[in-house]
Amino acid sequence: MLLASALGLSLAVGSAQARDLVILATPEEPYKFIENGEYKGIDIEVIDEVMRRLGLSYTVELIESGARIQQEAVSGRADMLLLFSKKPDRMEFLYYPQESYIDISWNFFIRAADEGKVKFETFQDLGGLQIGITQGFSYTPEFLGAGLNFQTVPRNTLQIGMLMARRIDAVPMNTISTLYEEKKAGRLDELSYLPKPLITKPYYNAFAKASNYPDIEGLVARYDETIRAMKADGTLDAILVKYLGKRHGNKIRGGS
Repeated sequence: MLLASALGLSLAVGSAQARDLVILATPEEPYKFIENGEYKGIDIEVIDEVMRRLGLSYTVELIESGARIQQEAVSGRADMLLLFSKKPDRMEFLYYPQESYIDISWNFFIRAADEGKVKFETFQDLGGLQIGITQGFSYTPEFLGAGLNFQTVPRNTLQIGMLMARRIDAVPMNTISTLYEEKKAGRLDELSYLPKPLITKPYYNAFAKASNYPDIEGLVARYDETIRAMKADGTLDAILVKYLGKRHGNKIRGGS
């Protein structure tokens, strides 16, 4: 269990604030992680800026278990959870904001040299291409039943290498994670992805209904206003570009 407070990840306390806002999250690059003792990631930088603009202090704690995090929210020991999808059972104990800035999507990656040559509006557009899939992964039934030419590999980490080696022509991958990893590998300029995702779902930073933090419902509304302002002034795009690269970062932002 990693405590952000021990690492000094907090802001100055406003005069009317009774205590730090307690934020929990699961560690996952490039969203929230610790590197050389420092908290980093898209969500960490977004939350840091949101709280700076709101004038609130906070602590972040990374916990491996998503179930444990939800239990902490139900009990009121956590005030806010980072990067959770909206589900009916979760809405019983979480306030969801209107604004989402991250869509977790799976897009078809292609070689940059094939931009304009490959498209995806319907599965028929992918006919005649070699499409990579990974053994044991759950894809949509429509995709698997589309009669495409699939090439199955045992590990997802092999897919981009096969794409660059021209052994496959397109492969659906977790968009943000793939962009982040390929940026670190230095070959992001060699890749592109088709704009229509195979599947996409918005993720939210949600607030615990059981929290005793002062005016937690009002904080949700103030959070939404701040995220809208950060979208409008380019702050969110700049954070995404930092982690995902200039060619691709501004394509990932989710909407409300």
